[in-house]
Amino acid sequence: MSQITPKLTYQVNLPKSLEIEEDYYSPIFGTNNMFWRIFILLEDDDYYGLYLQPVANQDEIIWGERSKLTFNLFAKEIRNDNQIIELYSKSFAIPPGTPIDNDPGYRYAIRKSSLENGELIIGANFDNIEYNQSKTYYPEPIPKDLIDAWKEHLFNFQSADVEFDVQGEKFYACSSILSKRSEYFEKMLSGHWFESTLNNSTCQIKHRIQISTYSPITISAMLEYFYTNQIQWTNEDNSIAIELFRLADQYVLLDLRERAKTRILDELTISNVSEIMFNLVPNYNDLKKPVLNFMAINFEEVYRSQEFKEISANLEDYENFNITLLEIYTEFLRIRTLYKIFFKF
Repeated sequence: MSQITPKLTYQVNLPKSLEIEEDYYSPIFGTNNMFWRIFILLEDDDYYGLYLQPVANQDEIIWGERSKLTFNLFAKEIRNDNQIIELYSKSFAIPPGTPIDNDPGYRYAIRKSSLENGELIIGANFDNIEYNQSKTYYPEPIPKDLIDAWKEHLFNFQSADVEFDVQGEKFYACSSILSKRSEYFEKMLSGHWFESTLNNSTCQIKHRIQISTYSPITISAMLEYFYTNQIQWTNEDNSIAIELFRLADQYVLLDLRERAKTRILDELTISNVSEIMFNLVPNYNDLKKPVLNFMAINFEEVYRSQEFKEISANLEDYENFNITLLEIYTEFLRIRTLYKIFFKF
């Protein structure tokens, strides 16, 4: 049995429509088990672009089930006389085979000359929200801290008040979500630590956090994890598991750290294990045993690899190289000896 729900609406209010100086991304929101956010792009001097972005889980590469939804993107302005003026309204129906990174919208959605610096409202209406009740579905357990965070957000709505500046790229989040999902950020945003800068302007942003040690894609993946408990492990086919592991260790995100660790071990290859062993493992002892075992089992191939040769040619960059190599070789000999004992007959 299926049921079609009434229209669902999500909107964000931004003060002073003519004073938006940089691209804006809304907090992530959900319909069913799908997550989204709305964003404004400063396309040129005359227009704001308005778009809806699917926040994909790690398995989504096309729109697929999302295409069962039809939605309408809209923009309005509240003028000084409290009159609400419609600026843009357009409906979309996306084919299921559309790549998931295709963000529907329009680059000329809002003409700046039509604005009066009032309160800007951007949002989306969703139709055809279908719930299928014909079979039992057992989803993965949702972490309690994520449930608590969304409950608090539901009954005490808070728009994005934290800005991350990551190597010049900006991301936005709600302090209530960050604080529930991370003790590190709870302390930071409560003022017990001083990594964030409190902003006392009339803008809704209260905390601005500058990060230079991690890439924008890694911080983006962390924020999506906070909001959805899903992790985007790759960026254009390149794994970011190692950088997420380092970040999770620094920010004491134990679940993310463990999942990143598992991902690193799953992704071990002849070509990447040497760099992981000699560069990453010395700082994280819990990685040592499985990585060393992989190298020992595959020692002859690893030893002949170009990556190992490059490390050997730059020993000044790898402290304790000889000691680590001796450990690997000792384990290799032990495994080979056991192999001969078990298979000599």
